[in-house]
Amino acid sequence: MIILFTSFIAWMTYRSHLLLKEIQIDANLLLSLPETILRILLICFCLFLAWLSGLSAAELGLITGNLRQSVALGLGIGVMVQLSVTLVTVKAIKQFGRDIYSPRLIRNILPHHPIEWLLVALAFIPPVAMEELLFRSLWLSAFQAIIPQSLLVAGTSIIFGFMHQPQGKLGMVGAGIINALFCILFIWTGELLVTLVAHYTVNMLQVITAYLQRDWLENY
Repeated sequence: MIILFTSFIAWMTYRSHLLLKEIQIDANLLLSLPETILRILLICFCLFLAWLSGLSAAELGLITGNLRQSVALGLGIGVMVQLSVTLVTVKAIKQFGRDIYSPRLIRNILPHHPIEWLLVALAFIPPVAMEELLFRSLWLSAFQAIIPQSLLVAGTSIIFGFMHQPQGKLGMVGAGIINALFCILFIWTGELLVTLVAHYTVNMLQVITAYLQRDWLENY
């Protein structure tokens, strides 16, 4: 069931990638109400799969020992990851050319009005929660008894990278590496909250960084 669900999510992202290549969408996709409702439903399905697995909340990483410590750790790692991503992206584009990266998706979700910053910040929660539940709690916890963790980390990283096709080859590789780091972080801490905060921080900082460089993005 988890494998089928992951395949469905990967197929959806691939179709979105093709759609973004074919047409120009002016509306912010992240703020689409139907998209948000769908993401919430996907979270509910992830939780259903977690219940179906028979694993305890602790085994799924849903228990947090120290809330402040977990949030602080997630924030710190998220900031470091995004700083590294920004530096690598700039150097990679200079080295290999602009064809390796596509700013189409990040341009689409940039806020244009002050109120949109709040809406975008809220809209990021469902997709981040869904991805963390799926790629951390479900994959790493449900299959660890039958598949070596190294293979789980590698496999989920390939899938996660594939899901970031709209960002170009560089985005796919970067997403795969970040997924591997978050998997290791989840295995080390045993807490989903840490990776969830780190993931959310990376996404929000990407938007902030892109907004500060919006003139460069528009002329990319």
